Amino acid sequence: MSSDTDVARQIRRFRRISSLVGWMPRWMARAFVPLRTRWVLATGEFGKVREILEKNLEPVLPPGTDLAAAADRLLMNYGQFLMDYFRIPFMKASWIPRMFHPMVGVGHVEAALKAGKGAILATAHLGCWELGGVAMRLQGMPVTAVGVPDPANAAVTQWRDEVRQGHGLDVVTIDRGRMATLDVVRALDANRVVCMLTDRNFVESDPLELEFFGRRAKFPRGPALLSLTCGSPLIPAFVTLGRAGRYDAEVFEPVPAPKGGTKAERAVIMMQSLVRILEAKIRAHADQWYIFDPYWDAGEPVSNIARKVAGLEGGASPLK
Repeated sequence: MSSDTDVARQIRRFRRISSLVGWMPRWMARAFVPLRTRWVLATGEFGKVREILEKNLEPVLPPGTDLAAAADRLLMNYGQFLMDYFRIPFMKASWIPRMFHPMVGVGHVEAALKAGKGAILATAHLGCWELGGVAMRLQGMPVTAVGVPDPANAAVTQWRDEVRQGHGLDVVTIDRGRMATLDVVRALDANRVVCMLTDRNFVESDPLELEFFGRRAKFPRGPALLSLTCGSPLIPAFVTLGRAGRYDAEVFEPVPAPKGGTKAERAVIMMQSLVRILEAKIRAHADQWYIFDPYWDAGEPVSNIARKVAGLEGGASPLK
């Protein structure tokens, strides 16, 4: 548990990093970040992190893939993710054409808002998911971001919420066992775009166990149950790093809602459909799937490894 002093110190560090990369033109930051990331990886102790990443990626990648090389590519891409993430507080609508290739499928979100029942955007820890919600907000859409508290580092939770709220996103924090909170329902009733990560179960006490890359993994029921309860479409959406350092934003058609069966049965079918889309998208961009905990372990621990990778914790941090 972080003390108030530790939290304040880390928030100040995050702000310094944000200011450093925020004032740079993005082309300069993109030239600087790979050098910095290589230095961090060369001087840090990342053996355990690489081991976890290799195990996470093993069922995702074709047999015979060099998993060590794939893990290193992921860590290099994570450096790019962090650079753009820390630039978000300075982000303006005028940046979007320079940061993104033409966005695909945004009309599905616009159609959902026109229908008046909001939309649930289901994404994954893939690419730079934070950019998606901010980009929509900068283009005038009402956005609510759903998150869970970081149990290992309160500063990360505070900084994440500060970044989102700084661009006018509403933030809903979900506690364990309370996926379909009243605040989320109210956001959908207010015809807002509700964004949530769906490739891991963080809070539900009775998650679904579904096949994922030939193995079993746990997923939340909440996104599908919310869709069926509120009449809001469940729309898969992703922001992944593409050619020339620009991002590809892709919004899929809404996941079909089955007609027959109980609500619980229909929710399972919807989540199975969503998981197939997650699987295909992650497979295509495996070196941008930023899961730093042992994903396939039944306990699904939520650790602080990602912050250690980034050098954003206390001690002799390379980014201190």
